[in-house]
Amino acid sequence: MWTPRHQLSEKEIMGLERCLESYSNVRPIYEMVQDYREAIRQADYDRFLRWLRHQLSDSKQPFYPYTRRLRSDLQAVKHTFLLPYSNGVLEGQINRLKTIKRMMYSRAGLALLEKRVLYRL
Repeated sequence: MWTPRHQLSEKEIMGLERCLESYSNVRPIYEMVQDYREAIRQADYDRFLRWLRHQLSDSKQPFYPYTRRLRSDLQAVKHTFLLPYSNGVLEGQINRLKTIKRMMYSRAGLALLEKRVLYRL
């Protein structure tokens, strides 16, 4: 569903076509996913907003709950499209600290935990 058609092998394309023909209600969902993926890949905020509006137009749309959540945080979503910044480095450090904390839980004192956190692998 997520992989674009041009990245699929011939066998995968044939399987996808059989699936879309057999289950006619899957084709619109596939097209919605592909449109969403392209908007993100191209960082096209206007295309994303059109997709979002279409999903929010009817509560029976397949991604309606997901788009409601996106809409509630639209300012942050807009910034991911328009700004070159990322919080990936910060997320990596948080993950590292949580992993250390879990490893050290009830096994050592604060002094050892401090050394583990400050030590760079």
